[in-house]
Amino acid sequence: MESWNELDEWIARYRQGELSERDKCNLLRWLEASPVHEKQFRERLQMEVRVDAVGRWNKLDRMQENVWKRITPVLESRGRRLYAWVSGAAATIAVLVGLFFVWQGQRVDKGKGDTFASVLQVEAGSAKAILVTSTGERVELKDGVNRQVADISGVGVIQDSIGGVRFEDKGMPGEGRCENNTIVVPRKGEYFVVLSDGTKVWLNSDSRLEFPNRFLGDSREVKLEGEAYFEVVANSGKPFYVHVGGAKVRVLGTAFNVMAYGEEELTEVALLRGKVCLDTEKGACMLEPGEIVSLDRESGKTILRKGDVQSIVDWKTGKFNFEDMPLKELTVKLSRWYGVAFVFGDEEAEKLRFSGAVTKYRSLDYVLGMIAKTTNVEFAEKEGNVVIRVKR
Repeated sequence: MESWNELDEWIARYRQGELSERDKCNLLRWLEASPVHEKQFRERLQMEVRVDAVGRWNKLDRMQENVWKRITPVLESRGRRLYAWVSGAAATIAVLVGLFFVWQGQRVDKGKGDTFASVLQVEAGSAKAILVTSTGERVELKDGVNRQVADISGVGVIQDSIGGVRFEDKGMPGEGRCENNTIVVPRKGEYFVVLSDGTKVWLNSDSRLEFPNRFLGDSREVKLEGEAYFEVVANSGKPFYVHVGGAKVRVLGTAFNVMAYGEEELTEVALLRGKVCLDTEKGACMLEPGEIVSLDRESGKTILRKGDVQSIVDWKTGKFNFEDMPLKELTVKLSRWYGVAFVFGDEEAEKLRFSGAVTKYRSLDYVLGMIAKTTNVEFAEKEGNVVIRVKR
């Protein structure tokens, strides 16, 4: 798989009748390559079906299982061998995936008479960012070919083909200058960064990360505005710190999510594995896996709770996962990803809540349509904004 969301793109193009014969072959080849791919494909099928028809789980599960039963014998009979691709392979995958989408297509046709109309045909965000070096040079980052886009005092900046960039220190330990850099991810963007120590960072829309090209001294420190998911390389002699507006997350080696947008009142840290500590002016809060801490930046008060941490970090794997979320909060997330402003026509609509999951790479009208079908709201376009009102 050449990108994290290419499978979603293949599926979307097939539904639109735009999947080429070559892509059909490539999809089958990818499925045959690894049992892990089979598992991912099964999970995507399940997610797509369940998102498209809330409340009809039993029928949809049977549909998904029937498709999978047809795929499995093909994979087993191939023995996962590489072979010369012929038109028959393309036809096979067309039938297998097509069975799954027949029902979905019927739902779309039946829904054409619904009262909800498409609001804005806005496409989803994509991998893009700007690297700002200590000298003020601005380097555009995006998905494309593998290439070196900069050299910062002996640290190579390598852009890959799947929406990421890595910093490779070519010097000997202790050699070279330390220079600060900033990666800025705009609205409608996301990006993946590998720091010079091997730490991985996924940056969400409208975020910025400041960090050195190489980590010298006895600590590793970065500064975040916005939202990011970190997988920190363990180094007990060189702790990792994330500075987030008046507080900092102290790390030894772990996986966690930090949300600290400047316009929001709360800073939130969610821990998947390992151990982190949120240090504030009023004290420290230690987190265990599965815990979430929220800091009210105005009062300095922290609240520690257990929660579904995985749903919080689903954004990095290409999913919106809204768990009983107020529409006022939900639309803030959509606004960053789609670059569209939302306006509430009444206070009642702000308080309504929505639960559901959907791939981030759907168009905006699809996501809004899903919300409208399960929540008592309607959407309208006015002067370039999306207006939300309770259905009367």
